[in-house]
Amino acid sequence: MNITKFVSTNIYLIMTLLICAISYIYVVNGLKCHIVLGVCSIGIEGIVSYSVYVVLLSVCKEGKTRYKTLKRKPINPKDTGKKPKPIITEERDVPPVQEINIKENDRQEAVTLCKEYIRRGVAQYFPMDLTPQLLHLVEEYASGIIRCTPIKIGINDTKGLRPIDFYHLIWNLWTRLDALDRRASCRFIKNAFPMILENTNEETIYRKMNDTYVRCTIENIPKDEPLVP
Repeated sequence: MNITKFVSTNIYLIMTLLICAISYIYVVNGLKCHIVLGVCSIGIEGIVSYSVYVVLLSVCKEGKTRYKTLKRKPINPKDTGKKPKPIITEERDVPPVQEINIKENDRQEAVTLCKEYIRRGVAQYFPMDLTPQLLHLVEEYASGIIRCTPIKIGINDTKGLRPIDFYHLIWNLWTRLDALDRRASCRFIKNAFPMILENTNEETIYRKMNDTYVRCTIENIPKDEPLVP
């Protein structure tokens, strides 16, 4: 029960008792009527007072409801004279299909050149049956797959290769394909040749994976020079 209803109910009871008392005194003492008529007048006054109370309570509730409705009424731009602000949607630059096709063609061309480099410049230092796996490594690197298919071969099973030759190999792929960043490329080459680079940490590969010329079996070829002569 809210405070308004509580107060109004108590006022109604007090006023009803007061009116009924006045009515009883007037009928019995003023009009010199029988006590029974005085009691009846109390009942009549009670009914009239209750009816008036119900009507006033309904009017108060209706007024309160209308006030809440008006308070919640949304603001119409026409009433304020202001134009509604347009909804701003984020626009994203979507490259045209032709541009996407050009990038994909360039990527495929780079993959083809790297595979040719593997065939002509790298595979000769490995057993012949490993050539398909070496070519598959190029595809995995171009696709950004760090956990590539490992080639489980020891350094003594190659033809004179050293760990630095593998640093140069990944450098040559990284500068042409640009599929992984430099740090991820270090992890890729370790995963590709886990037995050969087992005792080589990633930081060593990262530091020596550069374009500083060092005479090796597999040389690091500058980016602006072709992999395959």
